[in-house]
Amino acid sequence: MLRKSIVIATIWIAALGTAGTAAADPGNVANNSIGTAQVGSTDVSPSATVSDGPIEATASAPTSVTGSGGNTASDSIGTVQAGGGNTSSNSAGTVQTSPVSSQPAASVTVAGNNADASAPTSVGSGGSNTASDSVGSVQVGGGNSANDSVGTVQVGGTQTAPAVGASEAGDAASLEGEAALGIAGSGNDATESTGSVQIGGGNTATDSTGTAQSGAIAAGAATGAGTPAGDVALSSPASVGSGGGTNTATGSTGAAQVGGGNSATGSAAAVQTAPASASPNVTVGPSGGTTPAGGAAPGAGAAAPAGPAAAAGVPAETATAPVSTVGSITPNSTLGTNQALTRAANVGQLPFTGLALWLFAALGLALFGTGLGVRGHARA
Repeated sequence: MLRKSIVIATIWIAALGTAGTAAADPGNVANNSIGTAQVGSTDVSPSATVSDGPIEATASAPTSVTGSGGNTASDSIGTVQAGGGNTSSNSAGTVQTSPVSSQPAASVTVAGNNADASAPTSVGSGGSNTASDSVGSVQVGGGNSANDSVGTVQVGGTQTAPAVGASEAGDAASLEGEAALGIAGSGNDATESTGSVQIGGGNTATDSTGTAQSGAIAAGAATGAGTPAGDVALSSPASVGSGGGTNTATGSTGAAQVGGGNSATGSAAAVQTAPASASPNVTVGPSGGTTPAGGAAPGAGAAAPAGPAAAAGVPAETATAPVSTVGSITPNSTLGTNQALTRAANVGQLPFTGLALWLFAALGLALFGTGLGVRGHARA
């Protein structure tokens, strides 16, 4: 009996010794690692429908995490990898996921009156995530690399476009609205850095501490209303950067870079931003039925939404208020300024009035001379 118990205990201990790694795909590999969870490409489509007389409601949230190849963890502790193409080497506390896409949507209809909402979102466009000799790395979307770094958060290009809509029975009136946010780019790199946050792509932090970097940002919001009295649409697209530039921080502390085309070397508390622009727009026209919002596409740079009335050639009044482009902040300049301090110019004019300075100088000399003459005459 004792011998049998020893054999059972030995098998149980051997089973515990091999536990600690969960792999849900044959392409996943974990070598000399502890606490590893690996999941291959995943695709789920939950949905629900409720119907009761004049009331009908539906909801769905299709979501996918896709990647190429398997996940690999070597000599690592506490690694979570999802999708594929993720690598963790000699690292601890690493979370990696390949591109993520989700399209939640819901709608409700009551006696012909309808309301709906959706929020399609995607993060990343491809590539692999790599963490080497790093601690506490979070990488989402692919194309991210962390080497000899601590507390790194990297997120690939992100797009989201939530939208809502409502309409009365018979299309008597309708209201729609949508917003959009896009952060462009792919490929973030953090090397020998601490506390780096990188979003979008084209961001590089080397031997830096507390760096925050973002690729070009495009955002916008639009609303549209259609009534028997007329249609109206409003939009406000805005952008920071054009998407082609990169952010680089080398040997810096507390650098914040937005939009691309920024570089900080050996700097402290540098704040840099690419040119920004905004162009709010209002369109008013005769009634033509439902007026879609439309103007906040993921690029966030589209013109104001135009309803069916405008599409049919009916004249509409439009008001646009563009905002001047704001230049980038000069590196190492005083926080909040657009250029470094320079020596004041000599313009030869008094402030506010613009009158010539020499005129008042001559008047002062004349008064001074008159005073001396009067004093000498009094003594005589």
